[in-house]
Amino acid sequence: MALDYKSSLSRYRRYLQLVQSQPLWTASLWVILSLILLIALLVLALRPTLVTISGLVGQIKQQEEISQKLEEKMITVQKALEGLDAISPKMPLLDEVLPKQSEWDILASRLEKIATESGLQVTSIVIEKIPLAFGTPVPTGTPVLVESRIPEGILAVKFIISASGEYTQIRKMVLDLENLRRVIVLSSVSIDTNKDGVLIVTVNGEAGFVPEDLL
Repeated sequence: MALDYKSSLSRYRRYLQLVQSQPLWTASLWVILSLILLIALLVLALRPTLVTISGLVGQIKQQEEISQKLEEKMITVQKALEGLDAISPKMPLLDEVLPKQSEWDILASRLEKIATESGLQVTSIVIEKIPLAFGTPVPTGTPVLVESRIPEGILAVKFIISASGEYTQIRKMVLDLENLRRVIVLSSVSIDTNKDGVLIVTVNGEAGFVPEDLL
């Protein structure tokens, strides 16, 4: 063991002598060691900064995505406002087409006027019980005119017109009812003849409305 120790010490001395005899190797060794130490120090020093930068980059990307979505929503809202401005002059007409109240009295007057102006003799105009909300139950004993054919989401005022006259007058009344600005759906038109040969017409229909609190 003593011989091995002395042999190793001898080789180490020869190595030092070789390094001392070649200054370039010594300088290169110190440069390499210094670079390794510098790289290690840089990695340790910059690691928190790199982690912070990576987090900031992620946050910036997320903020960009949020900003893009907000911009798209602003564009959508802007288009909606432009569309609203375009139809604003027609809003009174829309209220007439689909009023916010049943306006059953106005409806009854118009129905009577149309039938009379068609030349028919009005026998009766019946307005059924007016619903106040969707799914309003019909009280027991209340006659149901016909199953509702009004579009979903619209409340209906059901009516029956009974009148007598000639076929051309009946046809004119039906056409005038269909051409009313207010949403009206005619469920049925039945024509009969009385003992004197006079045509009796019965019209079942519905007029729509949507209360403001249900919009």
